[in-house]
Amino acid sequence: MLNQLAAHARRLWVYRDMVYNLIRKDFRVRYQGAALGFAWSLGNPLALIILYDVIFTHVFRSNIKDYVLYIFIGVVSYNLFSQAVLQGCESLTGASSFLQKIYFPRILVPTANVLFSLVLSIAAFLVLFAVFPLIGGVYHWDMLLYPFALALFIIFSWGIALVFSVLHVEFRDLKHLIEILLMFLFWVTPITFDVSMIHSHLFRDIIALNPLTYFFTAFHDLLYSGRIPSPSTWGLMAVFATMTATAGMSLFRAKAAQLIELL
Repeated sequence: MLNQLAAHARRLWVYRDMVYNLIRKDFRVRYQGAALGFAWSLGNPLALIILYDVIFTHVFRSNIKDYVLYIFIGVVSYNLFSQAVLQGCESLTGASSFLQKIYFPRILVPTANVLFSLVLSIAAFLVLFAVFPLIGGVYHWDMLLYPFALALFIIFSWGIALVFSVLHVEFRDLKHLIEILLMFLFWVTPITFDVSMIHSHLFRDIIALNPLTYFFTAFHDLLYSGRIPSPSTWGLMAVFATMTATAGMSLFRAKAAQLIELL
């Protein structure tokens, strides 16, 4: 099994320049005609922090200490997830003419979209780490574990993006359904609230069933609370990442031969 995965990874690595060019294309499309170009990737999260600071410091006060830091970590992480899933969903249908002309592993298209979302989010996190002490954050060694939690989160999001990219080829209404689901999912994920503040047993059970809960708990533990996530949280993140990646790759492999005909 490991030998097969290693051989598959080596085969995809040959196409790394193509993935790089796909990401560059997405950047050109996103910032085409914009005078500041990529600088907007830094300006948007900075504006978001200022907005949160004004609203949650001077207008609505929260019982959560350093709420601006807490909510910004959650919102940036959720934006990464929602962009990866939505753009991954449309990736194959959006590149149909390209896919019909050139042969290469189709899985690289949704993969490039997820990596593009990651690059945009890294810009947001660079802004966060730059203003970290100003909004209540404290630098500590446990933060060095954050890239590992983020890597599991990316694998989890990538697996879901693969599944939706294949399903969207046959069910074009899927994107609109996902947009609605993402809106509901935002409010059952600990982004704007702490799980300990919830009194409803039903709502706590719903949140416990949400895989995103464990990723966001880890992010808040590492970047907000200054502690290492529990072993059970790491274990569940690894399980969910493995499950979605396996499901995505299996579905992609099963449908790969039919995708071009359906596009």
